[in-house]
Amino acid sequence: MFRKLRPVCLMQTVTISAYRQEVFIMAIVIIPAWQPDEKLISLVDAFTERGLQSIVVDDGSGEQYQHFFRRIKETSLVFTHVKNRGKGAAIKTALAFVKKELWDCQTVGIMDADGQHLPEDMIRLLEVAKKNKNTLVLGVRDVGKNMPLKSRVGNQITRIVFRLASGVTLTDTQTGLRAFGWELVDAMLKVEGERYEYETNVLLEMARKKVPIKEVEICTIYHDNNSGSHFRPLKDSLRIYRDILRFTFSSFSSFMLDYLLFFSVCWYRNL
Repeated sequence: MFRKLRPVCLMQTVTISAYRQEVFIMAIVIIPAWQPDEKLISLVDAFTERGLQSIVVDDGSGEQYQHFFRRIKETSLVFTHVKNRGKGAAIKTALAFVKKELWDCQTVGIMDADGQHLPEDMIRLLEVAKKNKNTLVLGVRDVGKNMPLKSRVGNQITRIVFRLASGVTLTDTQTGLRAFGWELVDAMLKVEGERYEYETNVLLEMARKKVPIKEVEICTIYHDNNSGSHFRPLKDSLRIYRDILRFTFSSFSSFMLDYLLFFSVCWYRNL
């Protein structure tokens, strides 16, 4: 069953630079990219060889990086943010297109463009997501000595804070390798956040809605002590913890409201 994809403009700050005319899409891989290198080309080529469609979002990389995106325009869908808007915004740009145009897609994968994850691991997550409907699947890394100290400490702190806020224990809260079924696309689009905090907010929202989160072990890969990461330790961490605290306050407020209502009903009945 094949159909023709027509180009659409999702918003004024986004333009589509390429698309495949006829594709049969059962699974899609979203790759947000800001100032990428050759690793992006390798990722797209690997998925193309395996018959998987990829959506790459150029998040305002600039003219000097356009040759990377031109090299994949024949084998992937490429969207461009004129200005850098953040990883969360890039993911939601792709998800909006998936929702509007790719209605025969069954599973969606998301992975970083920096080569930290293997295409084979992405495929494994997609297979798990296909078998587990209404479930968020996370590719979890070995948070041990192989992980750079800065990343390891940040991950451990976030895991503890996340568990205290949500009541859910996760091995790797900062993984960029994720997969889920079509039925969760709407929920993912409604999650707040434009930058790295979006990924943590997704976990918080899934925990709040009691959506199962399944973890799958993946390979741990770091190039040059994770020098290719665009994560800003101070600024992005503040965004993440701000939203976790906001979630905690909201949950506590809801608990107190429920408690007061329950107390009021009991008091009224005893009059």
